[in-house]
Amino acid sequence: MLIDGSWVDAASGATYRVPNPATEEPVGSAPDATVDDMRRAIAAARRAFDEGPWPRSSRHDRARVLTAIADGMERRKEELRQMLIAEAGATYLTHDIQLEQPIRLLRNYAELALTFDFEQPLPVRVTDGPLGTVVSSAIVYRQPAGVCGLIPTWNFPLFVTVQKLGPALATGCTMVFKPSPYGPLINLLLAEIVAEADLPPGVVNFVTGESNAIAETLVSDPRIDKVSFTGSVATGKKILAAAAATLKRVHLELGGKSVAIFLDTDDLDVIAPQAASPAFFHAGQGCAMTTRVLVPREAHDHLVQKMVDFVRGVVKVGDPADPSTFLGPVIRDERRRKIEEYIESGKQEGAVLAHGGGRPKDLPRGYFLEPTIFCGVPNHIRIAQEEIFGPVVAVLPFRDADEAIRIANDSTYGLGGMIFSRDTARAIELAKRIRTGAVWINNGINLIDTPFGGFKESGIGREGGRFGMEEYTELQQISWRA
Repeated sequence: MLIDGSWVDAASGATYRVPNPATEEPVGSAPDATVDDMRRAIAAARRAFDEGPWPRSSRHDRARVLTAIADGMERRKEELRQMLIAEAGATYLTHDIQLEQPIRLLRNYAELALTFDFEQPLPVRVTDGPLGTVVSSAIVYRQPAGVCGLIPTWNFPLFVTVQKLGPALATGCTMVFKPSPYGPLINLLLAEIVAEADLPPGVVNFVTGESNAIAETLVSDPRIDKVSFTGSVATGKKILAAAAATLKRVHLELGGKSVAIFLDTDDLDVIAPQAASPAFFHAGQGCAMTTRVLVPREAHDHLVQKMVDFVRGVVKVGDPADPSTFLGPVIRDERRRKIEEYIESGKQEGAVLAHGGGRPKDLPRGYFLEPTIFCGVPNHIRIAQEEIFGPVVAVLPFRDADEAIRIANDSTYGLGGMIFSRDTARAIELAKRIRTGAVWINNGINLIDTPFGGFKESGIGREGGRFGMEEYTELQQISWRA
């Protein structure tokens, strides 16, 4: 682990085994930290913020460090790639967002460190009061938020970690990372790269472990000013409650049950792969994946058949180390069993299983599932309302655009969504009626500059671009008599 600029083992000496989800063989082991380890990391980050130079570092210093980390990732890209395959089960199909995009994000945060408006002048105001006429000038200054407790998730580990690391460094914060117990090794590899970027001790700390107690310590410790968490709604609610005692700033990026609305269906061969993608892309393990496919009622059966034909004929299930594999494993056996519970509930609650639903018979080892497609799905049942986080897609028919919008908004989530239409202007107007943090039209996706986050139970706050920078600052007004 990286604590206060040094590499350390857990105080107890304990480690835990990390399996390859495709083979069930060990990838390696990670330190299994104690609460005392976490407290040492928090103390280091607090000291680095209160006494160290980083919060007062120049824009150029911050940009230089971020660029150095991006360059380090570029140099060690193949090591990172192999770890993503082995630990996260990341197929080559996912490697642009898993590996290339995090490097691009860091370079963008380096640019933002140079260009972000940390100071904004306000209008000069003239007021009359008991002491006469006063002319006042003022600025708004964005201070660093302080010491940040950062808890990324395991599904896109570099992407999610960088979306916290980049803006936190660019704004002058210090931090403690507590990676998911499912993904410690890729985070420790990133920590090696960070440690080579000439940062003062304690600015960035990484603490790994299986115990919930270390995460609970991080989010409840009064020395932590801000918490950023990516993960489940249930855990997000616990973090919000734990942070309330000290009124920490909290950012939560939680789950989703996003829709893909297909308004034009005259070329089903083209749209079927897109509609089916949550059944194979990273085994459906993505919070913003469009796991509810909405299609005009008259095209429902034909689209479902095209989706089934595509996954049956094209989607290869297997080891992600094979570049030809489309669908790799889910992350753990306990996750596979939970997904299987959802599949069974779909069958019991009246959805039609069009394809898949089981374990591939030719893959006895590894946490594999077949790509699974349900059709004729009522929107009120569990597989349409709850986040499954597995290779399962539900197809729902709609009568008209108004009903499609009603279905889209009939959810406790509000993270993402897609609309496919030749009429972009109409799609934009429909997008404005969907209560989600993002709507992508015809696959127009910008992950560099745009804010990412959700409405409703999909979270609080935003990541990405200047919007992510703002989340790591506190507003201070400074006024003076002119």
